[in-house]
Amino acid sequence: MAHDAVVGTKLRAATLFALIALGVLLIGLNETGTLYKYLDFHAIHHMFQSIVWDAIPFIVIGAVVSALIETYISKENLSALLSDSILGRIAATLLGLALPVCDCGAISVARTFRRKGVSESIAFSFVLATPTLNLVTLVATFVAFHSGWQWLLMRAGWAIVIAMVAGLIVHFRDDALTEKWGQAIHIHAVHHKGLKKLIHVGDHSVSELFAVGPFFVASAMLAAIAQGLWPIRGITAFTQHSVWSILLLMALGSVLSLCSAADAFVAASLTSLFSPGAVLAFLLMGQTVDIRNLVLMPKVFGKGTFILGLSVVVVLIFALALTTNRLMIGGWV
Repeated sequence: MAHDAVVGTKLRAATLFALIALGVLLIGLNETGTLYKYLDFHAIHHMFQSIVWDAIPFIVIGAVVSALIETYISKENLSALLSDSILGRIAATLLGLALPVCDCGAISVARTFRRKGVSESIAFSFVLATPTLNLVTLVATFVAFHSGWQWLLMRAGWAIVIAMVAGLIVHFRDDALTEKWGQAIHIHAVHHKGLKKLIHVGDHSVSELFAVGPFFVASAMLAAIAQGLWPIRGITAFTQHSVWSILLLMALGSVLSLCSAADAFVAASLTSLFSPGAVLAFLLMGQTVDIRNLVLMPKVFGKGTFILGLSVVVVLIFALALTTNRLMIGGWV
């Protein structure tokens, strides 16, 4: 839709600006002769290649499968599975297992759900859970953490808890917020047939790759630089702190707004610097309270749901990350 295209343009512009700023910073450090003192270029090069090459297959798979769903599966049929009940909420939360889409794609589907009468709380649970629980993301997480079942189960389990709890809290505001859907919402269905459908799949896949690619490359470079930046390595007392490390990576996950098929590879590269709970918070925050959702969610949900729902999500992520640190490294602070 047009609004999504505008958001994509803004994200690409922000990515370009970040890359230019990074380039200027590196040039400045090089001119002062301090670049080689603070940066390990060999480590940066190795880490950057590792993150990018490991993630590319999953980004491509996610784009293609998302395009296939967009082209061949009716959103109306999907919305018929949902109802305003505990079973409907569970179905909405777990629907991501059949829909490998990112948070932008989930919001697009949620708009259709709302237009077809699905309650706001059900749609909210769907948007929170789907980017993390789709099979592409789960497989990517498993591979990124080197067959780490522990990381996979923690990420999926905490995502389900967040989606269910936040959705239930939002449920009490549904009645007061449905009036915004009296406005006309235009969703363009795909009516292509035969070869034209395949062409549409290809076009949609390429569009997804161009929207995600630059932003991912920039974030992968930032993660690689963090690994090769000696001052950061020298402040492990901060990055390993149970509380501060969580807050730092929550902010980073929100700002980077990585695709769900790629963020696990960036997160895995940070495990040597940050506490386990912080890395988990990075994964959860990047798919729920990221820049894209902050821009797109108000187009789907009422102001009360947007503010209350995301506030609950932030508190839950911090609490669950702190609990993870308690279980894995044995301390609250």
